[in-house]
Amino acid sequence: MNASLPSKPSLSPFVAVAFAVISITGVLLFFHVKNGPIMVLHEWFGWAFVIAGAVHVLLNWRPLLGYLKLRRGVLSLTVALVLVVALGALGWNHRGGPHGRPMVAQGGTP
Repeated sequence: MNASLPSKPSLSPFVAVAFAVISITGVLLFFHVKNGPIMVLHEWFGWAFVIAGAVHVLLNWRPLLGYLKLRRGVLSLTVALVLVVALGALGWNHRGGPHGRPMVAQGGTP
């Protein structure tokens, strides 16, 4: 294991807390409960979750590749990617554009 990466026992509690914060604030944002602290927590713990997730992938690279040799591993990856594309497309078309902003031609004003 790379000495510069944290160990799994030190990373797991951090990932659990980041997941909880992202989940709770994400649900609140979904229901349009938007205030400064919720937005800040969601955005900054989002970055922390991205970094922790990348470290998790690095620490578990071989097992993850092993999962992709299994039919259910490929199926799981495929379902996740289809959801990303589908929800991304729905998000783009929801209320006219990304983040509910009306779509306008370049140079125009909403």
